[in-house]
Amino acid sequence: MTDKIFPAQRFMDQFARHVVNEPSRTACVFQPHGPDSALSLSYGELNQQVLERARLLVERGYRGQPLALLFPAGLDFVVNFLACLAAGVIAVPLNLSRNAQQLERTVRILGDAKTKAILTTAETREQLFEQLAELPAINLGDQAWIDEQQVGAAKDVELPLPAPDELAFVQYTSGSTDLPKGVMVSHANIIDNQLAIQQACGHREGVIAGGWLPQFHDMGLIGHMLQPLFLGGTYVFMPPMKFVQRPRRWLELISHYRIHSSAAPNFGYEHCIKFIGEREDLSGLDLSCWKVALNGSEPVSADTMRIFAERFQPYGFSSTAFFPCYGMAETTLFVSGGPKGVGIETLAFDPAAFDSGRLQSTGEGRQVVSCGRITPRMILKVVDPESGRLADEGCIGEIWISGASIAQGYLNNLEISKQQFGARISPCDGHYYLKTGDMGFVRDNKLYITGRIKEMLILRGRNLYPYDIERTCSDHPDAAGNNGASVFTVDSNGQNRLAAIVEIRRHAFLNRNHDELRQELREAVMLAHDVALDQLLLVKPGGIPKTTSGKVRRTACRDLIAAEEAQLA
Repeated sequence: MTDKIFPAQRFMDQFARHVVNEPSRTACVFQPHGPDSALSLSYGELNQQVLERARLLVERGYRGQPLALLFPAGLDFVVNFLACLAAGVIAVPLNLSRNAQQLERTVRILGDAKTKAILTTAETREQLFEQLAELPAINLGDQAWIDEQQVGAAKDVELPLPAPDELAFVQYTSGSTDLPKGVMVSHANIIDNQLAIQQACGHREGVIAGGWLPQFHDMGLIGHMLQPLFLGGTYVFMPPMKFVQRPRRWLELISHYRIHSSAAPNFGYEHCIKFIGEREDLSGLDLSCWKVALNGSEPVSADTMRIFAERFQPYGFSSTAFFPCYGMAETTLFVSGGPKGVGIETLAFDPAAFDSGRLQSTGEGRQVVSCGRITPRMILKVVDPESGRLADEGCIGEIWISGASIAQGYLNNLEISKQQFGARISPCDGHYYLKTGDMGFVRDNKLYITGRIKEMLILRGRNLYPYDIERTCSDHPDAAGNNGASVFTVDSNGQNRLAAIVEIRRHAFLNRNHDELRQELREAVMLAHDVALDQLLLVKPGGIPKTTSGKVRRTACRDLIAAEEAQLA
């Protein structure tokens, strides 16, 4: 498809065409438990509910105002998010997690976004009020609450036509190294990124896409939910917790509904490898429909993808379906990936040169996975972050991006927005760039990510990327795996020291000698990376602080290891 097929300036213009052309086509399917529990809406039914809610929001004066969306996984989120787009309301999707820490984060976001009301369900509101009564320190403030029981807007309420550059929604970052920041995404940003995804993945009209990714997270929202609705297809989804509890449900969802495209961070594929038993009866599983298996949102592992492909090849999965990709909330979502059908591509480099920021190709050595072809809708440069000049040929640099998918900045944070979204290359080429904070390089128009600037460890003159060492720790047979290691530096008497926290399987944590475990981990790290772990803390599964999207919170890890100094070897 070409841009000429999609002249729409707003997502809801495109959605309206599908409503007119195929009102009876299934727009979305939510499966809370199994196929027998599935709930669905056609394009006509979804549109009716969206318009009713949008008119109510306009009638109450919320046009142009930020409203929080606080929903469990389900069709209500789809209806209310699209209603915000139709009403010219700024949607602020939030994680409905009922632990105290997440509620505190929600309160901070509500204050930062200055939301005027909370869209939710009556049941959710009641449950939250009951929980908040037991947590007097947490106060959601003076917010209006709007649920499905509040209806009755006049049908003659005229819906606005938001300008393409008006804000559509605010996506809060996961805050793995900083406090969450609200990324301001316009209607034009959404359209451009939908086209980028469609072109890279080769999606056709009517595509079936979805999975278990949270709807409040950019990958689930932009990639799983909006992409099929943009193309007149079907969005199929399940609650994230159902996947966590029993990962085969994700594969069964793909098989049952013949899903063409489904995405997960790397840990999602690891979760399947680890918790779908070799002896489980998967005889009814047919994954031959799964043509685009996107892997992004965190560092991508070639080993994980190869093991997954081998494990599920008997059930129709092909390794060529793998689609490593790169993106972030600040680019609406997608930056690079594909092309479709290529699968896993890696390059190997001399480790010593790599640690000094230089690329010397070798047959063996440090492997880096390709995050696919850079979308032609963006300009991407590799820049020396200190000088602001293009990085030398054969060197690693910071990834800077320009294009119509780049968001409008951070909400209520003008100074940081200028620094992050208004970068200029020296000498100036006329473009403003987003400084991603990610380090990497480009080969044959394909992007390779090596790590984050803020997370890069400088130790004894070497540039170390924590993810590489974390993978080595997680590969230990007694490690819990699934993003279960955190590596960082700590200051000790003015010296940088390498520290790690590793999650250990419960049985091993309770029964194995911890000194022996630490010694084995240290030897593995020394052998693989020629560096010594100075401090090493072993914890039970779930002991490493993480964001809502599963990313390690390294600052919190430093605090944890400082508090547990007595346990360090």
